[in-house]
Amino acid sequence: MIASATLFCAMFATTTAAPVPKERAEAEKVVGVWKLVKSSNMPDGLNVELTMELAQGGKLTLRQTSNGKQLVYEGEYKLMKGEIPYTVKYGPDREKKETLTIKKLTETELHVVDPDGIQEDFERVKPEEKKEKPEEK
Repeated sequence: MIASATLFCAMFATTTAAPVPKERAEAEKVVGVWKLVKSSNMPDGLNVELTMELAQGGKLTLRQTSNGKQLVYEGEYKLMKGEIPYTVKYGPDREKKETLTIKKLTETELHVVDPDGIQEDFERVKPEEKKEKPEEK
């Protein structure tokens, strides 16, 4: 009985969890808010502020600020084998569909190239820490 318990413990200790599939790991990594920091379409520097929020479930929100005016666009995205096909609505009758090719994806960086060859580099926006209110006495 002791030998079989030892054998069971040894077998249990040597088994490990299956590795997370690459696509699932990328899907988890891509979720978050990303700020545009560089674009090959604007070599002299950015003249707009753009954030892209990729939420679980495929919801996409773009926030663009230019000349003090903010525009918000909503759409959907998927993550498929190193690509992000997405659709964004620009009003009641207009939408944009394209596929971004992922060149780099880390915990803090997302570099993509659009179908026109424009590379856009994003950095993850850290969530703001909520300040706790002091307890009232």
